[in-house]
Amino acid sequence: MPFSRRTIVIALLLSAVSPTCAQTQDKATLVREAFASPYGKALTAELGKSLRASADPACLTDKRLAADQLEPRGRDIVVTWGTRMLEGAFALIDRQTSDNPFAGAAELESLKSNADVKRYLAMEEPIRQARILDLIFEHFDRYNLISRVKLGAVSPLGTGNEALLRLNPTDATEEKLEAFAGKSRSKALKRFLQLSEQAGAAQAAAIKTISSPPPLPHTFFKGVENDLAELCIRSGK
Repeated sequence: MPFSRRTIVIALLLSAVSPTCAQTQDKATLVREAFASPYGKALTAELGKSLRASADPACLTDKRLAADQLEPRGRDIVVTWGTRMLEGAFALIDRQTSDNPFAGAAELESLKSNADVKRYLAMEEPIRQARILDLIFEHFDRYNLISRVKLGAVSPLGTGNEALLRLNPTDATEEKLEAFAGKSRSKALKRFLQLSEQAGAAQAAAIKTISSPPPLPHTFFKGVENDLAELCIRSGK
């Protein structure tokens, strides 16, 4: 049976940010830090290429916009709208999970002060950042395609850009985490990982009880074409 719209949204969002961080960190900070990562900088450079290739030359001349201005301004646009998407999508999740609190939440939070857990979370950070970036650019591209915004795709999954895909740190980081957890004798870390898995399952179960389907992530980009127009990116037929 095909996935329902609700199931797809849940899967996307739960894979983007772990339940141990989603409710405790400001979404704007998460997005800014993700864009400041090496993978975020690579995606920003790819966005710059797409903007330079897609911008209307006559419009650039009229607006006195130099080509090297497009990348930083485009980055700011995607950061703003990506944050809006993350905040809007997680608002519903946060409300639902707060109404259905995880029984081990206090213990899970306290374990984050353990040195081994801190090291694990620090090592895991590139994965969380890469998932946020992929989620933002995937749905930024999807909105542009559906809304006929004349901007070339950026997401490596959408473009099949193998060089950019290889810059995603997820696989290498997962190997390091597995090795670290496998060798660790820390009871605190093992308990943290156990509770994190339980928290994720509890969060998914709570979200499934939502009475009406949440909006699809790409819909949070509605209106981004107006900002892109300032960079001479055309829309329409």
